[in-house]
Amino acid sequence: MLCFLITLIMKKIFLILVSLSLLVACTSKREKAMQFNKLGMNKMSQNQLKEAILDFDKAIDADPTFDQPYYYRGNMKFSLMDYQGALADYNKAIELNSGFADAYYNRAELYQSTNQQDKACADWKKAKEYGRINLSDKLRHCN
Repeated sequence: MLCFLITLIMKKIFLILVSLSLLVACTSKREKAMQFNKLGMNKMSQNQLKEAILDFDKAIDADPTFDQPYYYRGNMKFSLMDYQGALADYNKAIELNSGFADAYYNRAELYQSTNQQDKACADWKKAKEYGRINLSDKLRHCN
């Protein structure tokens, strides 16, 4: 009887382990990317910028077609004054999601910070076109 119970328990443990393995293996690239993106956002909110960038890197590695980690990594790079890196990330986020209003807005802020007012104005207009509100102060200085 004891051998039967041990065998039954071992079978259940085996089935549980197989099920968990399949669950992990079936996690989509996007789901993994979303998990890393969330970790990065948490670190970002704790002002751990370089650590956040590493999580956004992992999110991009998991799913290079996911626009959000490019955007957030761009924000971190912008905060660290890595303007070329931030610009590349904002460009990629917009390439992946052409209606990404916040990416246009932040790229406009970057352009303004680097004295490229015409490009800033073009992006603020795009941000407004795609739903960003409260841009009248920014657009007042544009033609």
